[in-house]
Amino acid sequence: MNEIPWIFHRQKLGARILNQEIMLKFKFIFQLAILMLIPSMTICQNINIQVFNKTGYDLDSVSFDHFYLGKISKDSTVFISGISEITMQGDVPLYRPFGIIKEKKRPFNLTKCVTKSKKMKAGSFAFDLFIYETGNEYRLYWKKHE
Repeated sequence: MNEIPWIFHRQKLGARILNQEIMLKFKFIFQLAILMLIPSMTICQNINIQVFNKTGYDLDSVSFDHFYLGKISKDSTVFISGISEITMQGDVPLYRPFGIIKEKKRPFNLTKCVTKSKKMKAGSFAFDLFIYETGNEYRLYWKKHE
């Protein structure tokens, strides 16, 4: 009769050791997963952009692609950071900029060009924002900052 409690005690001890081993492996895998994710979170936001307003106008509700820049006064600069990626066409963003200028009409030609583009995930970029005017209508466009 004395052997039965000893057997149960041995089984409990074995189960406890097994649980500790599983927990140690789980902790190791969990820590490894965290260590692998942290760099990807910091690397994914390595894009910095400067936008120089060279239109000669104050612009309101400026945006391109899914980035909203807000108001940009004439001859001023806006800095954008914390971006994970940007689609480029050559030296400039693929998508045309959009902005509102008081008392001017902007035509609805929002189609993007379908020539070769490339997604950038890191880098610092500087773009000049220019205007093409015809009568009372206008279109904003990019140039690489020089």
